[in-house]
Amino acid sequence: DRFIYQIFTDAMFLELKQEMHGRGIKTDNSFDKCWEVDYRTRYAVQEFLKDKTIGDKRLASMPDRITNTINLRDGTKCMRPA
Repeated sequence: DRFIYQIFTDAMFLELKQEMHGRGIKTDNSFDKCWEVDYRTRYAVQEFLKDKTIGDKRLASMPDRITNTINLRDGTKCMRPA
């Protein structure tokens, strides 16, 4: 398992903030603190993907719902393993 910051780097977080600001979405210190204190140092699988509260908030469950079935060119479907 790897830390979140090893996958989603601090540079990526800054790029996300810049993109949000460019679209008129304002952030405050609590946004930075949430990243630095809570999410950044979590283990990606054990402490993020398997955290039930993350799914409850829909922070990670939607991508799973969208990518669980792959439509193939021949019209058949391929299901991603659980």
